[in-house]
Amino acid sequence: MLLAGAALLGAAVACGAAPAAAADAAAQGAPPQSAPVQIQQAWIRWLPANLPEGGYLTLSNPSDQTVALVGASSRDYSSVELHRSLERNGTSTMVPVARIDIVPHSTLSFAALGYHLMLMQPRVAIAPGDHVPVTLHFADGRSLTVSFEVRKPAAGAPTDKSMANMPGMKMPGMKDTSH
Repeated sequence: MLLAGAALLGAAVACGAAPAAAADAAAQGAPPQSAPVQIQQAWIRWLPANLPEGGYLTLSNPSDQTVALVGASSRDYSSVELHRSLERNGTSTMVPVARIDIVPHSTLSFAALGYHLMLMQPRVAIAPGDHVPVTLHFADGRSLTVSFEVRKPAAGAPTDKSMANMPGMKMPGMKDTSH
């Protein structure tokens, strides 16, 4: 399912929108144009008791240039960080990342490679079924606000085995399902 914002992105790419055009618009007080990526399957895994929540999406880069995601923000959370889950010496760990490169003509699924958004300290009550706007920030100064669907913990979970039953990644109040 392609989100509404992605349709605008396609138009920007088709029109040849370039970083220089975004810089010119910013210099004139206009917001920068959206990044030349397409977003699919944007969702947040809801957790109880205001625990940090994971955000997942698929980014497609149809352009001829590498696109670098360098941050994210949401008015509904105090902070949103880029993270990656890695397996090291038999233990899964989460590490913050400064940027995620999406090479030309490729698709990057956050769940498949352990990438995710870590959404912390909700400012408003958030529940499964809600839609939360999250703004993705790119290295060239462009940004894109995407509607993320909030889902129950077990709904729409990543199917990649590297993310399932992450040993060593236990959160207070959550059942251990690794056995």
